[in-house]
Amino acid sequence: MEVEIPNPLITGDSDESGVDLKSWRSVTESVESFLAIWPTLLGFILSRLLCGHLPQHSALRFLMEFLFIGLPSVVLITVGSDYSIHYSLVVAIVILIYLYAHAEGDSSPKVKFEIGKRPIVFTLLRATAYNGTCAAILAVDFDSYPPKYRKSRQFGAAAMDMGIGLFVVTMGLVSNRVKSFADLRRLPRSVVPLLVLGLARTIVITAIDYHQDKAEYGKHLNAFFILGLTKLMGSFYSLLVNSDEQLLALALGLVFLHELVLQLGLSEFVMSSTPHIGFLNANREGLSSLHGCVALYLLSIYLSKWYTAQDHLSYKQLTSKLKKMLVAAVLCWLLAFGSAFLTGIARVTFSFGYVIWIFAICLSLIVIYAFFFEFKQIGNLKMIGDGDKVNSQSLPTFVESLNMNGLTHFMLSNFLTGLVNLFLNPGNRNDIESVVILSVYMFVCAGVVFIMLKKRIRLA
Repeated sequence: MEVEIPNPLITGDSDESGVDLKSWRSVTESVESFLAIWPTLLGFILSRLLCGHLPQHSALRFLMEFLFIGLPSVVLITVGSDYSIHYSLVVAIVILIYLYAHAEGDSSPKVKFEIGKRPIVFTLLRATAYNGTCAAILAVDFDSYPPKYRKSRQFGAAAMDMGIGLFVVTMGLVSNRVKSFADLRRLPRSVVPLLVLGLARTIVITAIDYHQDKAEYGKHLNAFFILGLTKLMGSFYSLLVNSDEQLLALALGLVFLHELVLQLGLSEFVMSSTPHIGFLNANREGLSSLHGCVALYLLSIYLSKWYTAQDHLSYKQLTSKLKKMLVAAVLCWLLAFGSAFLTGIARVTFSFGYVIWIFAICLSLIVIYAFFFEFKQIGNLKMIGDGDKVNSQSLPTFVESLNMNGLTHFMLSNFLTGLVNLFLNPGNRNDIESVVILSVYMFVCAGVVFIMLKKRIRLA
């Protein structure tokens, strides 16, 4: 689930024209990519179950959590990719059996669940994106990384296609609707850093003449630019509505209009072999995707406000909310499957099919995380007040460290990926060497932000 490091082995489409649109392949890819996330998801749950009794900042807890989260992330996207589904199935069954055997009636109808304004399910989703991205951006440079996970040049729903979409969603979940022009004065604080990082990356890549695949975002743009421009444009678009509820209609209208423009010829132009000459033409991939990005961003803000409408939920209210999200997730999956045959799933243009697919994945993950971490309250419960309310115990240390310094972790993983490519020649490493290098790399990235968490250092 990578967004930054380009690779010449990005997968193309199956025919010479490059438009393998009405294909069952995108449907199977979309499901396989979602299942590729499960080892991380299950690692979070195992860490909560088996490490929750240890002190939050203890080295032993970090090491154990790395065994449950970091190592499976490495092995199951490289040499063990053929067994990823088997691993996930076995671990999921064991977890469900454990929960059934240790059921203590914690989901009593009298219980009040504390949701808060920054629910732990959003934190878990964000950590999922960061961990998957960290693993993929270096793993893709090894021959042991499966071709089916590599980014699609045009239409497709591979695992690495999820990266930028997940980051747009997580950005939207922690953002607020701009209600007036006065609110725009706060916008530079979040937009300018992203644009500066994007500019710095473009300058560095140009200076060292590093290969950048133009099929991702164009010749000069990159993920930082896309995220910054998405937040900027989304903030202006949100001025068109008067309430958070109206964001849903705005987002849907925008994504439908975006898809209409794509179908009228923009998609064909973006995916053509036209030379990348002139700023607009050279960056047509990134520029053409912006309105799809904005639509997904606005959808995510709407979801966030709907989910956090109440700080505390009763048993009945929480179950009702989860049922509605489950129905919405199923509907989005069906729409994504239909789009695979009708309009295509294309990350490069942020097509309707891609937006709905990413939203389906995020809804599914939130429902699963909410079930285990909020509804079932896995791990030891902490009762507060008179015992009729429950809030979640501390999240896995792995998750907390990513939550505190996620951007630092992301930048460090990009930096170390560059060093490995410069000095260790990953393309010529065997399976064992690739697993060792990736494991050390993941451990260093996670270890740095863990130490920062332990010392209460927050950068970004």
